[in-house]
Amino acid sequence: MNPINPQQPTWDAVDRALEQWLAPQDEALRAAMASADHEGLPRIAVSPAQGRLLEVLALAIGARRILEIGTLAGFSTIWLARGLAPGGSLVTLELDPERARLARTNIDRAGCGEPVEIVVGPATQSLEALGATGVPPFDLVFIDADRENCLAYLEHSIALSRPGTLIIVDNAMHRGRLIEQGTGEPSVEGVRSMMDAIRRHPRLKAAGIQTVGAKGYDGMVLVLVGDAPRAAGDPLDILLRHDAWATREVLRACSGLTDEQWHRRFEIGPGSLHDALTHAVGAMLRWADRIDGPPTELRPSIEGIARRTPAELLALLDAAESGLSASADRARARGLGTEFDVTLAGKTHRFTLGATLVHVTTHGIHHRAQCLNMLRHLSVPGISDRLPEIDPLDWQQQAEA
Repeated sequence: MNPINPQQPTWDAVDRALEQWLAPQDEALRAAMASADHEGLPRIAVSPAQGRLLEVLALAIGARRILEIGTLAGFSTIWLARGLAPGGSLVTLELDPERARLARTNIDRAGCGEPVEIVVGPATQSLEALGATGVPPFDLVFIDADRENCLAYLEHSIALSRPGTLIIVDNAMHRGRLIEQGTGEPSVEGVRSMMDAIRRHPRLKAAGIQTVGAKGYDGMVLVLVGDAPRAAGDPLDILLRHDAWATREVLRACSGLTDEQWHRRFEIGPGSLHDALTHAVGAMLRWADRIDGPPTELRPSIEGIARRTPAELLALLDAAESGLSASADRARARGLGTEFDVTLAGKTHRFTLGATLVHVTTHGIHHRAQCLNMLRHLSVPGISDRLPEIDPLDWQQQAEA
């Protein structure tokens, strides 16, 4: 048994002060703690100050899907559920059916029952089942279970994550025992194996923090899941670069046109080369804003009464290409399967980030085809008879040459 640290009274007093200032407990939270004591459960739940930390972290990343490994009486589950984004959901795993029933009562009493699913059974089996069913990735994972299986829990959590997922491992410092080598104790070796795996993993960036408080001396590890390494032939990267290059080639083909030719009206698409290419470039700018979402505001359309030269549109295209590429990287970090709302013509639609990027990178194809058709109608020597090749494979071959 660990001796009581002489500083424990101070730690307890500071935790109580933090609770009063920042994490006041309501009746539902107090009832959850009381029920755990009544049932004789070990006092291993997070402290109120730590529970508030979990809630704030969930709110900070806008978590819509949370996974918790280790429910106990549902105290931490309530804090996490209160940090869910509107419409979000939480899955919590508990080994013991009686504890799961107690947690269900406490979670429902707190008004968090609807978004919370409690899965009963060994956590490793439950995690395997979640992976097998192909559930959407989680935005936040809280590991608060036995230390012996820390490595397995981490590996399953990564498999159920997306780029940008935050994994929080509680009790990771094991009161300082994580630095002890060769103990042969499963709880110590489990934490050390997890730490070794985090250090080696190419997708993980992590920070450990030691804590003192009402629960004594321990700590947490916060793990951020990054992008999987991208190959040189990543399809999204190819589509983004090719789309901008092909539109740039058409604009360059238009640079020698007269003002009359540039604005001549056709019964094709938006009606003129100027309008078709303005629409294509403007869509790149505005879809980058939509993909980023709030607080990014949708910038005004560049279409309308303004008349721009091909050179001016080329400058806007450079900005659009750079901005859209950055938005695509941020979309990857959020997960291409992430759904979001888009308002078009006054009507709200729900799309995934991946589907939106497919639209963005292919939207210009038919508008470029319209432009090539207009150039043929103009019969301008040196342009309409030598139109730019805009096929992706020919583009790639040219780039390699």
